[in-house]
Amino acid sequence: MKDYTSHFLIATIITVALGFSGIEFTGAAVVRFLALIAGIGLMLSCLDAVIISKRMHKIRVKKEKEMRKKRTME
Repeated sequence: MKDYTSHFLIATIITVALGFSGIEFTGAAVVRFLALIAGIGLMLSCLDAVIISKRMHKIRVKKEKEMRKKRTME
């Protein structure tokens, strides 16, 4: 999901600019709805990136501790 963060960001910016600019056109309600969906996707994508980076940091720290422990035992 974190691979799509930039896609959701671009989609959110475009749909917000079109939907909430004050210009009235036929599909304005649809564009506003798409802005909501793109915003939710952006939030989830950013949250996923943060969760994965924390998990990867924990794994990296655990491996470093194991390697240090092996070196001291030798």
